[in-house]
Amino acid sequence: MIIEKHEDRCFKSCSGHSYIRKNWLGSIVFPFSALLQQSEFSDQIDILERARIFTKNCKALFPKRRITTTVFNDEGIQILVIRYIKALNPPQQLLDMFLHDSNARLDLVAHFVSLIPIMPEALDENNGFDIWMTSERCITLAIGNKEEHAILLCNFFLYFGKKALVLLGTSVLEGHVAYVLTQETDEYLLWNPLTGRCHKQFDPFCPLQGVDCLFDGENVWFNLQQNNSPMAVYFDYSKESFWKQLLPKNYQGTKTQSIQVTGFPIQMPYTDVQSVIDAVYQTGIHSSEFPQTEFALAVYIHPYPNNILSVWVYLASLARHQ
Repeated sequence: MIIEKHEDRCFKSCSGHSYIRKNWLGSIVFPFSALLQQSEFSDQIDILERARIFTKNCKALFPKRRITTTVFNDEGIQILVIRYIKALNPPQQLLDMFLHDSNARLDLVAHFVSLIPIMPEALDENNGFDIWMTSERCITLAIGNKEEHAILLCNFFLYFGKKALVLLGTSVLEGHVAYVLTQETDEYLLWNPLTGRCHKQFDPFCPLQGVDCLFDGENVWFNLQQNNSPMAVYFDYSKESFWKQLLPKNYQGTKTQSIQVTGFPIQMPYTDVQSVIDAVYQTGIHSSEFPQTEFALAVYIHPYPNNILSVWVYLASLARHQ
């Protein structure tokens, strides 16, 4: 409470001092079980428990097949793998090349991802404590493990509107691998993010030996087919007899918040600095109420003949969603 203190024998109009006094009102104790009943807490714990049981059941069916539903982020927080998947725009230099050849752009992006150095594998790989970085972190540090390479390539493909998923399996040459599966009009393609090479499903020279599980930004699917060779696998994961899914259809928790950074570019003709500033403010990106939000900004001006300029403004809002 704010208390006004006036001098003795003086009217209230006289000058005085203000003091803050704390009055104890009481206390209240919430049982932990009561907190768990609140949706914000229970949903997170329920979904992690569902993932644990799902993994255990899948391992009981096919002990040698890989199944990854949760990992730890770089802050040591356990999260679903689906939160790593979100459309991400490749570097502008790549986007400016092969503007009229979509297939060539996909090949170029795959080649770009393959140039990122691979992180050495730990001796205790797949001990249940995998740590994955976000795609942005992978690019910033210019290093990543097999799964992070696949996630980055998958996110780039999603930017181009491709139907893409991360595939975990085994390879004759590399052991445990992570590929990217894309669905085309009449076929499936298998992309190796470490080499940048693309193989058709029935390519006899594809080094992928076994298909164990798939995941995208909405769900995880475990392969129930007896023969998990790429040539024999039926990739229609909507068939429950062939694929066991982590989250049921229309599950309320499937709309999970991605942990990737959110950003977008603005392209406009240059007239003056104020016009560019106004365009940035009109996006409303600065009005985020999320605590500890950080922002990133980059500006590029491309000159054309007769002093005509094209302005590119790149904005990103960075907030860690737990």
